[in-house]
Amino acid sequence: MKQFVWDNKYNVGIKRFDEQHKQLIEALNDINKAMEDKWDKLAIAQVINNLKKYSQEHLIEEEKFLLDIGYPHFDEHKKQHTIFKEKLAKFCEDFNSDRCLLHFELSVFLKNWILSHISVVDKQYSDFLKSKGLL
Repeated sequence: MKQFVWDNKYNVGIKRFDEQHKQLIEALNDINKAMEDKWDKLAIAQVINNLKKYSQEHLIEEEKFLLDIGYPHFDEHKKQHTIFKEKLAKFCEDFNSDRCLLHFELSVFLKNWILSHISVVDKQYSDFLKSKGLL
């Protein structure tokens, strides 16, 4: 599969969050490589573990930040993060039961998350910060 490359259009303007978001692209590229390697179970386990770490660090940090700045759409944003965590938990279950299409579904999920959540939902708090002169 074609390598997914970070584009500056995904930037939210907060360096730490942009760097954390780039971890998702690394995970996407890692899972795509695992698919090329014909179901590399170790690589898929590593991607899932990295995504767990990402959800425990980045999502919580971003939510705290949004609360601190008084972001008006916090509840909806947090719901999106909850969906991410629930989907990740399902991927863990599927991995443990050796579900064969897991790698493909995980790849599609990550690509969609990058294109819809980071590019659209996260950009909304970036726009909010700009409107307040904070970015």
